[in-house]
Amino acid sequence: MNSIKGIIDKSDYEIYDDFLNFQIDGYWLDEKLEKLYPGNMYKGTIPTLLFGMEIKKESEIVWNRILPDVGRKTICPILMCPDDCNFSCMLVDAEIENAGTTIKWNRLGIDRTKEDEPDKIGSTVVWLNKVEPFEFKVREYLDMLKAFKKHFEIDKQNWETMNPH
Repeated sequence: MNSIKGIIDKSDYEIYDDFLNFQIDGYWLDEKLEKLYPGNMYKGTIPTLLFGMEIKKESEIVWNRILPDVGRKTICPILMCPDDCNFSCMLVDAEIENAGTTIKWNRLGIDRTKEDEPDKIGSTVVWLNKVEPFEFKVREYLDMLKAFKKHFEIDKQNWETMNPH
């Protein structure tokens, strides 16, 4: 069984603030991918669960897919490039399965979807065969999602305060 948490991470780039990141088995997911696939610029990618996504529909897709119904699988974007904060740049997908008592990330891959419609994301994925599947206890997974939801709301409130209508 793997562990997963949402924990504040220091940005790899001076121009970006610290952010909530996926920590799996004590390591940052983006750094693990970079270690397995050096030079592919995975290090520094950020979770799609953050408030900063530029297109609301894309954020909704992420939140709708991150926790599939029991017995179902989804393809969910989980990491993105911090420059664009949308589906147009580098996007790491997870095939997520809700097995009832556990949540499985069966495989991770790079999204190669060509269609511009957000609903189509995940239709073409190049799977990363060096990444082992992950399996998380439901309670721990829900706690991780709760941490992201909390930070999403905090970041949203901060943004609205800084950008009044």
